[in-house]
Amino acid sequence: MPTLRAILNGLRDFGFDPLKTVKALKGTGRFLSQAIQFRLKSRNSNFKISLALTDYSDSAGSARGHYFWQDLICAQWIFDAKSPNHFDCGSRIDGFIAHLIPFTKVVQVDIRPMKVEIPNLEIVIGNAQENLSAYAGKYQSVSSLHSIEHFGLGRYGDPIDPNGHVKGLKNISECVSAGGTLYVSFPIGKASVEFNAQRVIDPMWPIEQLPGFKLEDFVLIPWVDAPVYGMHPSEVDKSVWGQAGLYKFSRI
Repeated sequence: MPTLRAILNGLRDFGFDPLKTVKALKGTGRFLSQAIQFRLKSRNSNFKISLALTDYSDSAGSARGHYFWQDLICAQWIFDAKSPNHFDCGSRIDGFIAHLIPFTKVVQVDIRPMKVEIPNLEIVIGNAQENLSAYAGKYQSVSSLHSIEHFGLGRYGDPIDPNGHVKGLKNISECVSAGGTLYVSFPIGKASVEFNAQRVIDPMWPIEQLPGFKLEDFVLIPWVDAPVYGMHPSEVDKSVWGQAGLYKFSRI
């Protein structure tokens, strides 16, 4: 049976967001009152309606969640490491990569094209499930944040492969040079596949998959609360929904 979250995501894909609809309905009365007040006070005849009903209940910004915290924490790690360049696979350009390019050059492999040229960022079209041999051993700093869990599910145009995440992690890790650092993140908990959105991956999985690497740091990122530092992946409560793990590995 699909979860409530899966049902909501499916409805949103078809253009209907019930939560946003409820927020808009709650804001309608306030909007009408304010519109009447403004119109009575304004002498400007160029008066048009442009609804923004859901903003009444929004906060100043979103300073929580997987992407906010992983992007901030991992970018700080890379900045502190003073990496002259960086290699990434599939991370969000408008979040994590945007944090990096002010201070380092980034080469990113993604299966999706990028139509805009961005300074300090080189986009290479490729599939991490298949072959990254051209980049093997070339980078001291390599990342893939909230990307590996999608590999092989076809969501972004990639080929269907139940082992896509395994192949992807192996290929990405091979791009790390001797003594270099690998940064990865993904949803963690009791292992499962939520087709075609994502996988939830066991917290110990990357450690088992990367025998040539040492875990240097791990941050647990809940769905809404603050990150949890100083714990080991083996200590994660896998029954808790909505968690992500951010891992920092060094090549031995």
